[in-house]
Amino acid sequence: MFKTILSRPILAYFRILADRKLRQNPKALIIGITGSAGKTSTSLALAQILGQKGTVKHSLHANSESGIPLDILGLSPHNYSPFDWLRLIFLAPFRLLTREHFRYYIVEMGVDSPFPPKNMGYLLRFIKPDLAIILNASISHAFAFDSLIKDRDPKRRRAKLQARIAQEKMQLALAVHSPGTAVVNADQADFLPYLPQLSARLLTFGTSARSNLCFTLPVISRAGFRLDFTYQNQTYSLQLTDIFSAQYGYTFAAAIAASAALGIPPKHSLTALTNYHAPAGRLRLLDGKNHTHILDSSYNASPVTMLEALQLLSKLGGRAKKIAVLGDMRELGSSSKHAHQLLADQIIRYSNEVLLFGPETLTYTLPRLKTRHFPAHHFTSMSSLNQFLLSDLTPNAWILVKGSQNNILLERAIHAILANPSDVNLLCRRGAYWDQIRQNTP
Repeated sequence: MFKTILSRPILAYFRILADRKLRQNPKALIIGITGSAGKTSTSLALAQILGQKGTVKHSLHANSESGIPLDILGLSPHNYSPFDWLRLIFLAPFRLLTREHFRYYIVEMGVDSPFPPKNMGYLLRFIKPDLAIILNASISHAFAFDSLIKDRDPKRRRAKLQARIAQEKMQLALAVHSPGTAVVNADQADFLPYLPQLSARLLTFGTSARSNLCFTLPVISRAGFRLDFTYQNQTYSLQLTDIFSAQYGYTFAAAIAASAALGIPPKHSLTALTNYHAPAGRLRLLDGKNHTHILDSSYNASPVTMLEALQLLSKLGGRAKKIAVLGDMRELGSSSKHAHQLLADQIIRYSNEVLLFGPETLTYTLPRLKTRHFPAHHFTSMSSLNQFLLSDLTPNAWILVKGSQNNILLERAIHAILANPSDVNLLCRRGAYWDQIRQNTP
């Protein structure tokens, strides 16, 4: 893709123009959000709360070295072709001629590498945050960090990779200066060594009693989701009718804590969140054919989120048949083998049957399942997977669909089994560009 080979001068061109565009609105508060998972969910929750107080701009679906500058400039790629990028290059300076007024800019800041331009340091060259939210760090997108870790033991290597990724993400919090605020997950030990180095005000969230906003593990059932938390000696409860995974405890806690740092009391945040819905492909519950229930988590996958989704499948499915449709977890580097072998053990514990898709699950997950005589099937084309899945829909079964993005695109499996065809608009990766990608992917 042309995006991946953009030269540094072109990236610098967009970065400089984006910096100038932000300077046109000097009173706007810039809120940076980073984490290995949950950035979009948190940014949407925070935008819903802050929308009570003023105009919110947020970088939805744009969290990279090229995506963020284009978002600031109000530009969107059409198909990422060379001609499309030439169009963007031509239009970019004209965006400085118009003024955009907003009170808050919420920017998702993805880190795919310790090296520029895909590291946090590069993004901080033009994003100057007034508030930082540090959600979590895991080995998703660990491929580019592999060369920094020499330890070959799988468990130690994983821990060291995670610590190095946490270090990269904490650069966002360290970049915030007083009187700004850093909102940090206190449950992740990898973040704790950096807290004394902060010059900003620190506000923590988590299940740990030392957290400023302390929450208990969410109560999750088919009836919905409840999160109880304490802030400044006051107890609150968030109750939603949608189903969310346990990880959403951190999503809502981070958004509520950040809002409190900006002067919005938790009771106002709770009111704003009453109609919150998960983004497409992040564990949405959909109706499937033959009275089945689909847990749509097709947007992406990592070891942490995969385990969480399987646990939710087990909890909600109860005694009904539980089918896991799982694709590869991509960009794990040397940790991929261990992660996909461990996935087999989790599949056995939390589901009754699995349909696998992708070369990593074929190489590392399927053999382990076969040795345990677990009902497992692997497919090399989406058409064959869909054909089998349609024939396997036991009435009232619960079906989890989860996998990474590149060359996996498991929303195609959900499309095949939707009870209501119009619900296809609720799936992730919509639009002509993604339609073409899906068409060209086996």
